[in-house]
Amino acid sequence: MKWLAVVATVFLTFNAAADPPAKRPSVLFLISDDMRPDLGCYGNTIVKSPNIDALATAGVRFDRAYAQYPLCNPSRTSLLTGRYLTHTGVMDNRSFFGDAHPELISLPKYFKQNGYLTLRTGKVFHEGIDDTDAWTEGGEPRKNAGKAAPRKGKKKAAKIDEGCADPDPSPPATDERARSDRRVVLKGDGEDHVDYKVADQAIEYLRKHKDDQFFLACGFVKPHAPPTAPKKYYDLYDPAAIPLPPDFKPVPTMPPGFPNGCILPRNSDLFVGREATPQEAREMIRAYYASISWTDWNVGRVLAELDRQGLRDKTIIVFWGDHGYHLG
Repeated sequence: MKWLAVVATVFLTFNAAADPPAKRPSVLFLISDDMRPDLGCYGNTIVKSPNIDALATAGVRFDRAYAQYPLCNPSRTSLLTGRYLTHTGVMDNRSFFGDAHPELISLPKYFKQNGYLTLRTGKVFHEGIDDTDAWTEGGEPRKNAGKAAPRKGKKKAAKIDEGCADPDPSPPATDERARSDRRVVLKGDGEDHVDYKVADQAIEYLRKHKDDQFFLACGFVKPHAPPTAPKKYYDLYDPAAIPLPPDFKPVPTMPPGFPNGCILPRNSDLFVGREATPQEAREMIRAYYASISWTDWNVGRVLAELDRQGLRDKTIIVFWGDHGYHLG
């Protein structure tokens, strides 16, 4: 599984403490949850992603950025601490890296220690497991502080497994079919959804702190299941034109010799715990693509405000995704 990594200025060679404060650029750190490299800049000729594609054209696109683990918390912890999972020990969606490794300095905390305002909106670390002290504004108390509780019995394990995918804060779908297919169609431009509000908060930070040096992390929860977008983004895609994988099967399968645990029997992800006909699979992929396009639109809203404030040439822009999905 690949991480998405699109950087508008070379990020890895930048040292926050190397230059005097007057010369240091700000950083806009954009995150998408569970987005595969299904973007125009990665060769997908169907998906409409103009804002992210423009970032890739103007900067550096990473083609070999691989996710450490196919879950949010382990993957994000690895990138945000610069440590492998074998070091952090985080391999679930309940543990906070600082409990076992208080010596680790996360990326936002590093910027904060070097004189930056660190601003958070949306999902950066996993929900409930924020590195609270790393933020000047926007940090939240950890709900899952302390050692993760062991699983007890099959019923409890199944409940935790289903909870690995974050609960979606969307309003109800507009029709029963969408609900049953775990697709959500939003009204208008999606103003009631958390991702719209995440972009709004990022825009407010840019207006408020345009004269400061900041590390602004803006984390969108889409296209995490259930795929969610306003109707006009669904209308961008014709299900009949969406190809299925050459080895598509109606139920999840593992290659011979792989343990059954590779795919959980019950999970809220797109193609797990369900049987999908080819047509149903195309509809679900269409919804996932629509959710990508809506995320791209929200990214564009933040970038437009960056330009309105005259900050483009003073800011390193990073876009990345924690991991993706198998789509049949």
